[in-house]
Amino acid sequence: MANINPEAQSESREAVKLISCLVNSEKVQKDLLQALYDEQQITRANSINCRGYASLFEAKSKAGSLPQPHFSYLIEVVVSQSKADALFDFIFRKAGLDKPGAGIVFMEKLLGASNFSLPDEVLNIKKGQE
Repeated sequence: MANINPEAQSESREAVKLISCLVNSEKVQKDLLQALYDEQQITRANSINCRGYASLFEAKSKAGSLPQPHFSYLIEVVVSQSKADALFDFIFRKAGLDKPGAGIVFMEKLLGASNFSLPDEVLNIKKGQE
């Protein structure tokens, strides 16, 4: 069994926000996740592959049928409220969201979140498998 740090559990809870970014390119998704890690030291981000109908793409389809869905990627990051605006701007720039059809980013307040890290034993096992 892994030991859980009791000090980490008793830390005061800081207000947090969820930043969600939807991009239309796998390359942008990978580059953004790498930039979050390299430049912002973000080690906890979630990425989900999804598909949907983007309203900014030209939608051609037969009458009475839906257009073909586009693959998209949803990246989510939970961040402290004090760092949220700066990280939001970073994501906007790094994902190239100033271009039409590139994607969207939005931020919302969370009621709470738990600070979670994998136990050292799990990380050591993972490193040994590489």
